[in-house]
Amino acid sequence: MPAIPPSAHPLSGVMFGSFRPRPGRVTMPDVCCDLVWKREKLILSGPQSRGRPDTNTGEPIQLMNVDPLVARAWLGVPLDQLTDHAIPLEDVARDMAGMLSETFFNGTAVKLVRPLGPPPLDHRRVAVAAAVLRAGRPVRDAARRAELSERQLERLFRDAFGLSPVRYRRILRFRRSVKALRKGETLAGAAALAGYADQPHFSREVLDLMGHTPGALLDHVAKVQEVVAKTRDY
Repeated sequence: MPAIPPSAHPLSGVMFGSFRPRPGRVTMPDVCCDLVWKREKLILSGPQSRGRPDTNTGEPIQLMNVDPLVARAWLGVPLDQLTDHAIPLEDVARDMAGMLSETFFNGTAVKLVRPLGPPPLDHRRVAVAAAVLRAGRPVRDAARRAELSERQLERLFRDAFGLSPVRYRRILRFRRSVKALRKGETLAGAAALAGYADQPHFSREVLDLMGHTPGALLDHVAKVQEVVAKTRDY
């Protein structure tokens, strides 16, 4: 098996966008972290294991969508401590909050989008595993490609991504299905394109990840979280 390459990394830094969320907007489960600039305050939103109503609707916000491994490197905090939480950035990293708040206030946060240096070996391993999971492969394949046991991968993945490898893969598959629905696919078509075994499988996932039925998802798919311009589709 080839060695883990020193440059293996699924990210280039951060992506930046500015918009006004519509009332009734629903956020999807997300494997990334967000920094939200609202009312001159930075809020850190960790990975989201389930969908939820958006609390930022009706107000203009600036959003920095941060790859989880970038967030892990910046914050120095295991991301599983931030999963499903939204907290002031200053409560986690006061110095960083001061620096980033100044760039948001001055409208220069987009300058933070830049390549990062080579990540440590453990992060290179989970980056390789994440790429395998994004391709729709099972966790055992991801662990093997990353030269880890499944137990080791679970531990490192939760630290670096805030989610289990299984949950990470499920969220990505679900987001692919929603993307297909927004393009006009039927429920059955979206389920097939995203890689679900059948429509009942898809129905169970929607209920678990969003808390309602696929029919309700289809009714409200226009309100589901838009992908911010230029943000990669994780």
